Amino acid sequence: MKKLLKKLFPPKVRRKIMDFINNFWCFLCRLMPLQNRVLFFTVRADGKLLDNARAVYDALDAKKIVFAKMLPHSTKIKPKIYYYLLTSRVIVTDDYVRYVRFTKLRKNQKLFQIWHACGAFKKFGLDAKTVLTEKEERASHAQYSAVAVTSESCRKAYAQAFGISEDVCLPIGLPRTDMLFRDAEKLRASVYEKHPEFVGKKIYLFAPTFREKNRQRIKYDPKIDWDALSAELSDDEVFVICRHPVMNYPLINKEYNNIIDLSQDSTLALTAVSDVLITDYSSVIYDACLLNVPTVFYCPDYKEYDRGFYLKFPDDLPGDMVTDAKELVGAIRRAKENPPADRIEKFRNGQMSACDGHSAERAAALIKSWLK
Repeated sequence: MKKLLKKLFPPKVRRKIMDFINNFWCFLCRLMPLQNRVLFFTVRADGKLLDNARAVYDALDAKKIVFAKMLPHSTKIKPKIYYYLLTSRVIVTDDYVRYVRFTKLRKNQKLFQIWHACGAFKKFGLDAKTVLTEKEERASHAQYSAVAVTSESCRKAYAQAFGISEDVCLPIGLPRTDMLFRDAEKLRASVYEKHPEFVGKKIYLFAPTFREKNRQRIKYDPKIDWDALSAELSDDEVFVICRHPVMNYPLINKEYNNIIDLSQDSTLALTAVSDVLITDYSSVIYDACLLNVPTVFYCPDYKEYDRGFYLKFPDDLPGDMVTDAKELVGAIRRAKENPPADRIEKFRNGQMSACDGHSAERAAALIKSWLK
């Protein structure tokens, strides 16, 4: 169909024809029976739910279906997407659902945003510069029935970022954090089983996030002399790198016996087994604080980083910040020997108080209340 339209009509006409076809299909879908099922919709992975949505899926005893496909979506699967979206009583998502910008859900449907990150740290949505216009951003979130947040104090930030009422933002916790209360030892054991050479070592996990400039992702330069870092580490210390999933390039260009890139491993498991987390502006700090893992914030580009924060950076952080790589090992060792327990507890109580190991149960109970 698309190829035929391309041959016969100019772009503007093709767009109008496709819009008409989509609108007509949505009209037909609204005439179909609304099924008493839960649609788990995600664009974060192909063919599977990631840990946050999976935790809710596993906790929910109801008729459920999964649509998991990263963008872009082909013309062939869009009718299927609209069918699922407009015939499922409850829709659960962990990210943006671009289709609800253009399509109004039915009266008795519920859209539950469980998001994918903890706390209110970096600014996002309407508070950050994105590729979307303000109108598109607002339309993406306007139909939420509920948004899961990790504490009472985070409700305002999410309401502001999504352009919705605070009443919609419910402090029920982030479902994927349940495993940190339930399976922390199993997560640690899984790392040692896979990497027995880590037994007896002090593990320092370096988990930086990606960088952007003018709304475009750019390559991250950690400004670390890896040879010098390797030489400074003692025999019982190992520096583990875990890049953000969108950083599809290496940070080191040679092999070291005490610096290893394990970006293919579970970030959660690596955080659980680490003695110290080194990060910058990543929400991995929330997993670390639940696990009582001390964090060092290595931010060589702090003055240039313009994303913006909901908290006072770096004063409200649960650890010290350094900007010079030459000071990094010293800061890591100090955090290991004298963890800032009071700062970690204060940060956890303010940002993560709703996370207690039962977040998925509460999310599932809310969904059940919407089903007939």
